[in-house]
Amino acid sequence: MEETSGGVTPVEVALPKHILDVWVIILIILATILVMTSLVLCPATAVIIYRVRTHPMRNGVV
Repeated sequence: MEETSGGVTPVEVALPKHILDVWVIILIILATILVMTSLVLCPATAVIIYRVRTHPMRNGVV
C-alpha cells in the first residue's frame, strides 16, 4: 500500500452532486402547490355551479 505524504486528494474534497438541481426542486414544489389547490377548489366550484344550475335564484339568494 502506498501512503500519501499528507493532504487530501481532490476527489475526496469534491462535493457530492445533488440529485436534482435547485430549480427543479422549486418547480416540483410549485407544481405540488398548484395541484393541491386545484384539488381543494375544483370540488367546491363544481358544487357551486351545480347548485346555481339546478336551483335557480328565487329570492336573490343562492
